[in-house]
Amino acid sequence: MTLRQLVMTRPVRAERRDPETLVQLHAALVVERQQLRLLGAELDDLEQNRLAIVDCQWELSRALIERYLPPAAAASAA
Repeated sequence: MTLRQLVMTRPVRAERRDPETLVQLHAALVVERQQLRLLGAELDDLEQNRLAIVDCQWELSRALIERYLPPAAAASAA
């Protein structure tokens, strides 16, 4: 499976969060990861945290695109 296939199959969230909320969530997830590493967490816990960070980054990217994509570009992308 290629990265393009993974991107195209990512689920779309029903709830939309604003970029500011997502930046705060990302920061909290990074702090959590640092704490997990400090405490010698299991690999499964680190992987779950990593996936949560990745998901948050994807959602943040989509939220920023939605906010700043010019209306003409959005219409031609649809």
